[in-house]
Amino acid sequence: MDTQIFNLKLSVYATSLYILLTELAASGVRPTREEIAGRFAAGREDTDIALQDLLVRRVIYASDPGGDVPLSYHPNPASLWILP
Repeated sequence: MDTQIFNLKLSVYATSLYILLTELAASGVRPTREEIAGRFAAGREDTDIALQDLLVRRVIYASDPGGDVPLSYHPNPASLWILP
């Protein structure tokens, strides 16, 4: 986890979701929507907003393997983030 996340002034949900995604990735768990929902205390709407905030700022990216395999979300290095 890159501590620069705290400098972005994101919502608590977005910051928490970033921390969760980095932990899932480090643990070798594919961070799909289903995996996130099972571990994240926010409701679906708040989770969707947090994901969108992270995607817009390029803090994370979505990976689409195609077929029936769901999207997964992965952290980008801080050098790719869009700062405020």
